[in-house]
Amino acid sequence: MTKKEDPGAHNQTIQPAAFEPAAAPTSKPGFAITPLQGGIGGVLLIALLILLYLFSARSLIVTTTPENAEVDIDGLTFQVGDHYLVLSGEHDITASAEGYYDYKETLTITEQQSQQAHLELRRLPGHLTINSNTEATVLLDGEVIGKTGERLNDIAAGTHQLALQAERYKTLEQTIDIEGRDTHQSIDLSLEPAWGTVSLTSTPAGAELFVDDVSVGTTPIDAEILEGKHRLRLKLAGHKAWQHSIKVKAQQNYSLPEVSLIKADGLVMVRSQPAGASVTVNGSYRGRTPLELALPPGQRVKVTLFKDGYAPKHRQVTALSGEEKQLSVNLAPDLGDIVIRATPKDALLYVDGRLMGRADQKLTLPARNHKIRISKEGYADHVQTVLPRPELSQQFPITLLTLEQERWKNTPRSITTKAGQTLKLFRPRQTFTMGASRREQGRRANEALREVRLDRAFYIATTEVTNAQYRQFEKFHSSSHVKGNSLNNENYPAVQVSWQKAALYCNWLSEKEKLPPFYTLEDGVVTGFNANSNGYRLPTEAEWAWAAREQEGAMLKYSWGKTMPPSQGAGNYADRSAAAILGNIIATYDDSYIVSSPVGKFGVNHKGLADMSGNVAEWINDLYGIKTGLSLKTEVDPMGPAKGDHHVIRGSSWAHGTVTELRLSFRDYGNDPRNDVGFRIARYVDKQ
Repeated sequence: MTKKEDPGAHNQTIQPAAFEPAAAPTSKPGFAITPLQGGIGGVLLIALLILLYLFSARSLIVTTTPENAEVDIDGLTFQVGDHYLVLSGEHDITASAEGYYDYKETLTITEQQSQQAHLELRRLPGHLTINSNTEATVLLDGEVIGKTGERLNDIAAGTHQLALQAERYKTLEQTIDIEGRDTHQSIDLSLEPAWGTVSLTSTPAGAELFVDDVSVGTTPIDAEILEGKHRLRLKLAGHKAWQHSIKVKAQQNYSLPEVSLIKADGLVMVRSQPAGASVTVNGSYRGRTPLELALPPGQRVKVTLFKDGYAPKHRQVTALSGEEKQLSVNLAPDLGDIVIRATPKDALLYVDGRLMGRADQKLTLPARNHKIRISKEGYADHVQTVLPRPELSQQFPITLLTLEQERWKNTPRSITTKAGQTLKLFRPRQTFTMGASRREQGRRANEALREVRLDRAFYIATTEVTNAQYRQFEKFHSSSHVKGNSLNNENYPAVQVSWQKAALYCNWLSEKEKLPPFYTLEDGVVTGFNANSNGYRLPTEAEWAWAAREQEGAMLKYSWGKTMPPSQGAGNYADRSAAAILGNIIATYDDSYIVSSPVGKFGVNHKGLADMSGNVAEWINDLYGIKTGLSLKTEVDPMGPAKGDHHVIRGSSWAHGTVTELRLSFRDYGNDPRNDVGFRIARYVDKQ
């Protein structure tokens, strides 16, 4: 229910009231604390705090090395026996003991009720004195720290490797334990001698003893010599030196037999002008001047000096024991005349590397070997050795070769390939006519006459490539057979080879001999050639025609002469023995082979080449084309047309027997393998 306000309350007037002071409070009896009560309360409070500390503190057991170390822990800490009461948290703990470094560490006291800590104090360094039977260098752990007999201070406590080293004594090594704690230790050690004693006497006495070239005294002597192998030497004026090798072991004594010294030779120092003369004593060679000779004392000997180009000199010499003499000899030149006649006459002459002027001259030289060189720009040097002879004048006519002549002089006349072919060198430098006259019987239209010049030297194989040689390139090649007559014998020419395969064979052979390949390839197919290469290739048609036909400026019609039929043994052609397998044969000719024959079976032509006519026809490098005749300009080293569909084939084969085919000017063409077409290889001498 809502409380309602009084409606007249807002209209009442507030009247002031008269002031009356407040009445004073009335006192009541209270509780008073006596001193006794305060004391008891304080004790109780302290007991409470102690109980609170005991409840909060953690037990810490502290052990130390050494055990008598004094321990101090900061903060509110109490020690109860071997326990410490410590509040949780971080506390600095320190420990100290005589002979040890002070220890300090911050400990973290966790909430665990009981905890432990072990304090390991590090020992102070110690001091050491080592006494030994000789002064020695002291090494500790490989470092020098002083010498024996000295006080060696501040050595870290613990185990160390000690070594003592002294000259002429064996090194002593042992382990030592340093106590440390600022204490001083003293030990006595003895080093063992590293020498043995060698006793030596001599007759006469007083000889100086050298051990490895170091003087150690005179005989008689007891020498202390270090262990090892040594060279002993005794020297005494007027006597020969005595030498002996000895191996000494330490702490052993050696007594050598008495040494009887031999009186010394006489010494003669021999010099000559010029130097380098050979010296003999009584005919025995002793060396070259300047030379020190040891001669038997008091004996007369014959000393001879001789040198190429000089007359020998003889001297009689006597030297007493221990005497040193000088012998100087001037050698007189032994001269001879040589006359040089050189072509060209303005060439220069060098003798033993010294320029003597124009080559045409007479020289008088010492009678010994001299190296002469004759030089002229544009010519190859001529070098030879000459030996002038006294009272004999010698003449040397010398013609210098041009650089070109020298080059060809040193170019092999024949070479052998790694596949076994022999190639012969030719340098035609000749213009000749290829083709045949229209009046020649059997001439074909593709044999137009044309002038050709060959300038570039080349090698060409003396025989066609055999089956054995080709199989080094194509292992499983077969030349097959004709109606049961084999073409496949090892020494028969390789046939059934396309022009492409023949060219690839040439590149393979170039690669074997590290020559630049002649033929260029695209995807393994021959697409052209590099005319500047001296790698292996097929002969050009001009080279083949020159090698087969040219003879003393004339061009042969047949390989055997001018008329048919072939002379007996002229070559392997379509003879009567092949009548069963061939159409056109030479009825009056029999070469004993139905098909192909071994290469070279029928000898060589006028240029030393076999089977240029007969046996098998041959692939040529050139693309096939037809020239128009003699009106054309002379071609120099031609290599065939730039374009074409086929390649030239030259030479007759075992399958040919007509006048047309047997003529050396006969030209055929193709690309595909045939059973009567093989190939021979060629190459240029050098890169162009």
